[in-house]
Amino acid sequence: MIALSKVFGIAILSILLVGFGVAMAMWSETLRINTYISTGIVKVKWSDWSCSDTGADPQAPGFNNTEGKDVATCSVEPEILDEENNTIKLKINITNAYPGYKAVITLVVDNIGTIPVKLYKVNWTDVGLDDLSDLEVTFTGPEDGDTQIEPGENDTYTLTIIVKQEAEEDSSYFFDLELTFAQWNEVSTPITVGLPR
Repeated sequence: MIALSKVFGIAILSILLVGFGVAMAMWSETLRINTYISTGIVKVKWSDWSCSDTGADPQAPGFNNTEGKDVATCSVEPEILDEENNTIKLKINITNAYPGYKAVITLVVDNIGTIPVKLYKVNWTDVGLDDLSDLEVTFTGPEDGDTQIEPGENDTYTLTIIVKQEAEEDSSYFFDLELTFAQWNEVSTPITVGLPR
């Protein structure tokens, strides 16, 4: 009986030693992940602008200025700057206009953010005079229709204003045009721009 209990004792001790030896022989190494995510910036500005009226008044089709008269004036200048001195609103002022006068304003938008952007929305606001049919206003974007602007790049837009024959003498017409740019993957529908009615 003693021999049998010695055998069981030795067997149990052997199992414990083997198990302890395996536990002592296991080596390990831990891998870790340190994650940091920073988001980008959607930011655009007006970087350049000009008006086609730099001398003799430009004319709409069907009108002419063969004498080279400089009657009307067109100016474009910054109106609002952001906290970093970027131009975010322009003021266009056309004075002494008349039927047949045509001004083409060229506008350059820079993507100064870190994320590609597309033109998301165009809003006409603060429209003066209920009937803007006295003017022909068109706003166009890039020729290929793709308004996506990569970071560090720009696109050119044009705003064409023609004073039609129906324009009222000694009157003022005004409107605000707001362009909203958003991250490129949120904009799937091409923007169509029309004159408010």
